[in-house]
Amino acid sequence: MAVRVSSKRPGFMPETPDMDILSDVLHSFRLRARIFQKGSYCGAWALDSTGMSRATFHLIGRGQAWLHHTGERAPVIVRGGDLVMFPHGDWHQISGTPQRQPGMCLEGVGDGPFTTVLCAMVEFAADGWNPIVQALPSVIVVRSEDQSTSAALHALARLMLAEYEAGAPGGQGVLDRFAEVMFVLVLRHHMQHTQHLTGLLAALKDERIARALAALHRAPGTDWRVETLARAAGMSRTVFADRFTTLLGVTPMHYLAAWRMHLAEGMLCDQRCSVAQVAERLGYQTEAAFRRAFRRVRGIGPGDVRRRARTAAQTTTAEVKAATK
Repeated sequence: MAVRVSSKRPGFMPETPDMDILSDVLHSFRLRARIFQKGSYCGAWALDSTGMSRATFHLIGRGQAWLHHTGERAPVIVRGGDLVMFPHGDWHQISGTPQRQPGMCLEGVGDGPFTTVLCAMVEFAADGWNPIVQALPSVIVVRSEDQSTSAALHALARLMLAEYEAGAPGGQGVLDRFAEVMFVLVLRHHMQHTQHLTGLLAALKDERIARALAALHRAPGTDWRVETLARAAGMSRTVFADRFTTLLGVTPMHYLAAWRMHLAEGMLCDQRCSVAQVAERLGYQTEAAFRRAFRRVRGIGPGDVRRRARTAAQTTTAEVKAATK
């Protein structure tokens, strides 16, 4: 792969020496969340995820419910203050009874007890490869009685429930922003309390590998080699390569290529950046070399990305014009 070190510092590179890689990745993938279901239910109610493929989490307010999900024969009880996240959108159902219901059912009747539930959908504007989501298990449960859970996570859960109960103007927007923060806090909780992390999250807990990742993220257009990344980590080439591959499941050069092409796709969607400019900012010696690398990693050419972005922008513009007539 032909690359060179650019004398210009690309605008997307952070200035801080101690880089927050997790924030960098979340920002780059443009994390978004929204509360799509909220309410208080009683009787034989059920929230069913059939047909849903995005990551979701559910915050239980008052009351209790039963969680049914793939891989578990018996339902799991969740109580007020508990939070359950399904990072990969696996099938699950939260119900008001221990018995699994036929599907979505919010017509439960009775005098109580009531259970309050806030349901959030989490998505990323950037599609495809996502090293954070890939590193997460099928389900994460955060218990309210767990004393080791951060005060920030507990406080945000209480704040979200108070905002829902207030019913004030603008509440949906506030809850959506809170849901984005909650996703990050649950990531932190998972990293702090899981003994056997995988993927990028495991690598971030390894001080030396994290040092190499920070250098790579800080300057993705640099002419990186396994040797230079190993030096950044303070390790021998062989030990570094083995450790990196064990933790992340890919070689250092594969990760570098995937990260570069992810950044490239974001820049290609910006109609102000030419393909040649993207190639230069990512350190490629020629536009042709960049085009070959992009197609090899992403499976499509840079021109395809630009055309899709242009079509999407035109569609949005047309919809806005139609709505304002």
